[in-house]
Amino acid sequence: MADLQITSVTKRFGETPVLNGVTLDIADSEFVSLVGPSGCGKSTLLRVIAGLETPDSGAVSIGGANVTTTRAADRNLSMVFQSYALYPHLTVAENIAVPLRMRQLTHLQRMPLIGGLLPGARGHRQSIAAAVNAATEMLEIKSLLDRKPGQLSGGQRQRVALARALVRDPAAFLLDEPLSNLDAKLRVQTRAEIAELHRRLNATFIYVTHDQVEAMTMSDRIAVMMGGEILQCATPEVIYEDPDDIRVAEFIGSPKINILPIERVGHQLQIFGRPLEWRLPPGSPQIMQLGLRPEMVHLTKRTPRLRGRVAHVENLGAEVFAHVMVDDGAMRVTLRASPAEQSMLVLGAEVGLGFNTRAAMIFDADGKRLRKIETMVGTAVEVA
Repeated sequence: MADLQITSVTKRFGETPVLNGVTLDIADSEFVSLVGPSGCGKSTLLRVIAGLETPDSGAVSIGGANVTTTRAADRNLSMVFQSYALYPHLTVAENIAVPLRMRQLTHLQRMPLIGGLLPGARGHRQSIAAAVNAATEMLEIKSLLDRKPGQLSGGQRQRVALARALVRDPAAFLLDEPLSNLDAKLRVQTRAEIAELHRRLNATFIYVTHDQVEAMTMSDRIAVMMGGEILQCATPEVIYEDPDDIRVAEFIGSPKINILPIERVGHQLQIFGRPLEWRLPPGSPQIMQLGLRPEMVHLTKRTPRLRGRVAHVENLGAEVFAHVMVDDGAMRVTLRASPAEQSMLVLGAEVGLGFNTRAAMIFDADGKRLRKIETMVGTAVEVA
């Protein structure tokens, strides 16, 4: 296994910029997910790492060696595609063996009739068969060796694609949305299997997905991409609890974070014209944005910061999410409540809302985090 460095990589398709100076360091044995909306450049970046696309500028290094101009076949990387890319006419065993046969056998040794009779072919074929058996045992698909891809379920085909990547003993595994074709139940099971496989192999994984749940549950670090740039790369906990950019805060988290407008009036902050107890020094931005995760907002009858009417209630069993229209119905605030509080959440009922200032996130008008101001307001007296 090896570490990877992506340095100032740019890529354009015609006049359209896709990657804008992307830099990312991935440590040996680390699981890093590239996550972002469709068209943000995450799959293109993966293909640049794999050698399937050549960057316009910048460099890619694997294990300290610059491989920017190295052929994909010579980078010792294994890639699992969204479509699995299995050969329909080959059995499971033959599909898994393809990369080893191409690497270890000559053109003549790969021929079906005389290939096995040539010098050295028998030993290579036994070695390939052993590697295939080991991979299928690890992924628990040994009983499928004689089947064709058309006889497999989506989850089984996905495991076969993983096994084919595994037998190469690559420097890193590259996975491009491998679970997108699976149903919801199977995705939950398979992402747990991929995470367990990573722990067992202690290998370097680079995983592309638009599904934030996959990224949050499997990754050591998450690189959030938008507009061909990496906005932030950090652990799942930091990405969720301490985002640097409002776009990261809005993309990660379900239900979505509440973003409310606040403004400075003199030394004081106001929200929907109602004063907050925070006092700020001159020079603070005039217009700011307040970020509140649903779990940061709570129902209260004593000195609420906001008032609104219940518009929608989602009962998920262990927790309840309520959507409350505030500012005379102009904005919606989502909060997480306990099942015991559901009796208060009658559609159309007026409720009071409070929030913890120490947990709130403050962004400027351009969406950048204002940590210095957060430190100031975090020392204020709490209002329930």
